[in-house]
Amino acid sequence: MPKKSNKVIESNKLINLGVVLNKKGEVLMIRRKKPEKGKDGAILEWAFPGGKQFSNEEREEAVRREVLAETGYDVTSTKQIDLSFHPQISVIIIYHLCTLNNEKPIANPKEAHEVAEIKWVKPEAIKSLITTELNPKVAEELGI
Repeated sequence: MPKKSNKVIESNKLINLGVVLNKKGEVLMIRRKKPEKGKDGAILEWAFPGGKQFSNEEREEAVRREVLAETGYDVTSTKQIDLSFHPQISVIIIYHLCTLNNEKPIANPKEAHEVAEIKWVKPEAIKSLITTELNPKVAEELGI
């Protein structure tokens, strides 16, 4: 009889990102240490925090785990903004509107090898930080 595997599989093509707002209306952004290259010469350096989803977890769990690992902030997904194929990076992105459970980080980031900088920005500043296309539903949610 074949042995069952308890291995948890991480999806390289399914990414959950947190659009995290603080009480000042600022949005949490991260700058990657290693920018990702996409189609048409697109470079992804600044992004919303988040990451890959494991096969055994819900989307909301994935975004909470990834935001905590990358930034140290504990969040709750309150709404799924959009699920779409990224036009320049070959992945499916699920954008979550998230609220902070604590105004300050509750842990040190675990993925310091991936994240060069963590920054709170006004929504209108996002377009000047990101160099890939901003999801239209995220832009609408943020009023930009």
